[in-house]
Amino acid sequence: MKKTILFAAGLSLILTLFAQQPVKIKDATPFWFVYMEFKGSRIETPEKVSIFFQEIRKQELQTSISNDLFCILFDSPYQVGEARDVWALGFEIPEDTPVQLPLKKSQYQYRKIATMIYKGSYDTVGHAYNIILPYLEERDFEIVGPPVEKWLDDPHQVHPEECRTELIVPIREKKNRILN
Repeated sequence: MKKTILFAAGLSLILTLFAQQPVKIKDATPFWFVYMEFKGSRIETPEKVSIFFQEIRKQELQTSISNDLFCILFDSPYQVGEARDVWALGFEIPEDTPVQLPLKKSQYQYRKIATMIYKGSYDTVGHAYNIILPYLEERDFEIVGPPVEKWLDDPHQVHPEECRTELIVPIREKKNRILN
């Protein structure tokens, strides 16, 4: 019975990964964004989203924000441990938008990115890195900045397995690239 359950779970993961859209390498346009930084597990993301939105409303930034809510992954919990993981929630904004603490403003300045759309629960988006990271390694790209997970759907309105996340990973060609 245990083997059957493990097999079914493994098969489900494999089918999910193969059903994803392909990775694309493209030029990016820098953009300004407002963000709020958090530390620790991302398991509390819904509560943190609420705190972030409260601050957006308090500073009357609702009309300045554009595009979809995203998460910037400054650290990997696999490298620093979940308790020390630093991440942020953000929205694109015009450059001249005034922002006060605890919100911060910055520019995402990377010129080349790898991107893909992951379809599935926001809780399982980490599986997408099993596609995008080997893809980059095979093509001699290196990551040069924090990945962004842009949430394209509202999980309160879209079934979790149908939610889409755009992964954006800033990259460049490896400097010591071996040419064939």
